[in-house]
Amino acid sequence: MTIVKEFLDIREAARTLRIGGGGRDVCLALTSSLDSVISSLVEETGHRGNYSVVAIGGYGRSELCLYSDVDLMLLHDLDDPAETASSLFRPLWDANLRLGHAVRTVEEAGRAARERFDTQTTLLTSRLVAGREDLFAGFTEEMASVTRARPLRRHLVREEAQRRRESPFLVMAAEVKNGRGGLRTLQGFDWERRREALIGRFTEELGPEMGDAHEVLLMVRNGLHAAAGRQYDTYSVDLRESVASWLGIDVFDISRSLMDALRTVDFRASRSWPEILEIDAPAQKPGKVWRRFLGRPGSSEESAQQSKDEFLGLLVTGEKGWLDIERLHQEGLLSGNLPEWDVIRGLPQLAPFHEHPVDAHLRRTVVEMLRLINGADGHYSAIAGELDSDDVLLLTAFLHDIGKGQGGDHSTIGADIARRFCGDLGCSEEATTLIEKAVRCHLLLSETATRRDLDDPAVIDEVVGLVGDLRVLQVLYLLTAADSTATGSTMWSVWKAQLVKSLFIRSAAHFGAERPLGFDRIEAESQVLAKTVPERRAVVESHLDQMPDDYVRSSSVDDVVWHVDLIEGLCEEVRSAIGTRRGGAADVAVVIGRDQPRFRRVVAEAFAANGIDVLEARLVTRGDGLIIDTFIVRDDMTNRPVSRAKWDRTRLDTESALAGELDTESKVVARMEAYQRPGEGRRPMARVSTDQATGDVVVTIQCADRIGRLAEILGVLFDCGLEIRLAKLDSRGGELVDTFHVGSHAISSQEIESGRLEDRIAASISV
Repeated sequence: MTIVKEFLDIREAARTLRIGGGGRDVCLALTSSLDSVISSLVEETGHRGNYSVVAIGGYGRSELCLYSDVDLMLLHDLDDPAETASSLFRPLWDANLRLGHAVRTVEEAGRAARERFDTQTTLLTSRLVAGREDLFAGFTEEMASVTRARPLRRHLVREEAQRRRESPFLVMAAEVKNGRGGLRTLQGFDWERRREALIGRFTEELGPEMGDAHEVLLMVRNGLHAAAGRQYDTYSVDLRESVASWLGIDVFDISRSLMDALRTVDFRASRSWPEILEIDAPAQKPGKVWRRFLGRPGSSEESAQQSKDEFLGLLVTGEKGWLDIERLHQEGLLSGNLPEWDVIRGLPQLAPFHEHPVDAHLRRTVVEMLRLINGADGHYSAIAGELDSDDVLLLTAFLHDIGKGQGGDHSTIGADIARRFCGDLGCSEEATTLIEKAVRCHLLLSETATRRDLDDPAVIDEVVGLVGDLRVLQVLYLLTAADSTATGSTMWSVWKAQLVKSLFIRSAAHFGAERPLGFDRIEAESQVLAKTVPERRAVVESHLDQMPDDYVRSSSVDDVVWHVDLIEGLCEEVRSAIGTRRGGAADVAVVIGRDQPRFRRVVAEAFAANGIDVLEARLVTRGDGLIIDTFIVRDDMTNRPVSRAKWDRTRLDTESALAGELDTESKVVARMEAYQRPGEGRRPMARVSTDQATGDVVVTIQCADRIGRLAEILGVLFDCGLEIRLAKLDSRGGELVDTFHVGSHAISSQEIESGRLEDRIAASISV
């Protein structure tokens, strides 16, 4: 243990204060230290003339990261190697190193390499640490024999194809070891080169660009290990700041370097193993006209039209098409007409709800748009069919975020870029104007639907005025669905889709869309009442009369009946009712109660205290003051539906708290202390404004998500004397963006204009 401690001390010191740049410098220092430890252990065990100790895997490549597995092989020709192996390996086990070990003769090593591909590649990266050189030389000859008969390419291609199936697009939360464009792909290149060298063939070095990418991947992997204090290889949101701090690099800069490194490795894999490019459409290379267009802006109208067709062909051709776009970029041809691509290529998006760098997001948006066009959902494909302009939809998807990274409002900047590019590309003036308008307004529908009161006609009038005509609205609607889906898994849900659809339908009616697109409240209520038993009709009708349009529009017949049943269960002794339904990977919960100052805060505290995580919520107050709030929830530890036992405890806690018999706030604090979540530390932001269309006072709060956060926010708003009229809660991958429409009688215009209320709210929400 004393010998191994030298290595552990160096590792701990490197974790505290990196060595060199944090990449290969750290790996070489750790490898050298462990080599010395192994050599000393061999000296202590004796019999060193009977065996060889061989470093394999990452240790064999001298790429030992801070908490990498240590892979060793005892190569021997002993009758009984057990005692020798035990004396060699035991100190490493006792030091709690993650030890991967094997004890083999030369023949056994060869047999194992023939039987398993992963064993073959692990043994290819072998390095003699201590012991007999002749034994290791015999092993090297055996591996040459194995690899001569077993080419690696088929296995490497299969593994790379699987990585791409699991991750069709580069992601911000990259798995730097085994993910797409990561170290495992680089190791594949290395294994091929080692095989060729073993059988006497010469191969070219990968070149300085790949070397730089390799260094960045090692830096980030070591940074992740240092930040996590263990083997952890995913560049997750909660560790980025710590990784950047350890490396001494700004988080944006290291994120950009990582995205560039991943793309460099990924592009090389596509060129080296073209058979991984599995696509449905035939390959289409950029033709001469397109290359001339890129190389010389201002081509003739005929050439530009051909260029547009060729470029659209690349967009719809899957991996091969995007590989050709990357080739054009690397040849310097793309920047002639679209210099902004240089900026957004690999541009990080650090907000936790963004899954991809900007260019990968644009690529995925094109893919999502194609799904909508081609009938993934009949509702969307019908609208795309009415437009009869797939070119416009695809170019809008490709260009909607092209203005990012330029400084200023990316929608406005992007609209100007889109106009110039589409004009050069040969698009008609009508199509160019349509694309420009869609890029300029591409956030309009999602932000309006998730933050504003869709029941207020003034909101719809404002949207209609900004959009201008039905075709723009249709493009925006399809783009919103494609863009939101492509942003990340938390950005598009059934509920959000329904909100945006509702906004689209109501806005489309202003442009003369057919009546079936519109919302008819009388018809909707009639459908509910028609399916209600006669003795319940009066109760259901009274309930609907007191509910806003948004409730009637988005609630099914079963929902309404369910809610009325829960309402009828309330009485003087029963202050709340919680109904639940299983909804796939999450639950739908409806909470009903009499309006009182603390009701919503108590419910939120009861949820948090019992481990119920609120993903989305719609808070609604009926005309008579009855609260009918709907939540999408899941277990906050398992991310699965909530157990019946938890719901029973939550109902009991809610009732007890409303009766003044239980302090739910203290239960939340206790749970927070027991289960601290990562991601805290981002400063909360609050914005208080007056909706010019409706006159509503709107409070928007953005902060990191964690246990008890909703209860805390509701408590802060209550303490500020604000009464919630409408709330839209939006959880985006560890970040909350919650919008509350509040009563304005308790707020002076001076408080809003001076920013005092914003400061008070933000300061009252914990980091």
